[in-house]
Amino acid sequence: MKIDDYLTNGLNDTLLVKNNGGFSHYGPWKNLQSDTLVDKFHIGDISSAEYTISVDLNSDNKEILKCLVTSSLNEAKVVVYARNYTDKSLAEVYALVNNQYVELYLNPKNDAFKAARFIHTAQYFHNLHQL
Repeated sequence: MKIDDYLTNGLNDTLLVKNNGGFSHYGPWKNLQSDTLVDKFHIGDISSAEYTISVDLNSDNKEILKCLVTSSLNEAKVVVYARNYTDKSLAEVYALVNNQYVELYLNPKNDAFKAARFIHTAQYFHNLHQL
């Protein structure tokens, strides 16, 4: 496999994926338990992040959600701006900040959903001003 067969320079200093290709994600996955850490980032480096989280309980119960996290030294805010699921919504997301890191957590909506697994992707946005 040669990377040049799939990627090239795009317009406006972007990366162009050739042949209408895309990215697929499989893991590593985590088990969904109470207060499961999804990801964390250092506040000094990153000011905000965009996440896609895919939760899979069984063949009938799947969910995908997209959220934004924005942080300062003293607080972190999360907004879920897209959510889709097959039968039931499976998880809730929240963030905590501790003057050093922002941590993103996932909680099952009820104990029956603790058998679910999830994967995530993240896109980070660096601080433009020092904290």
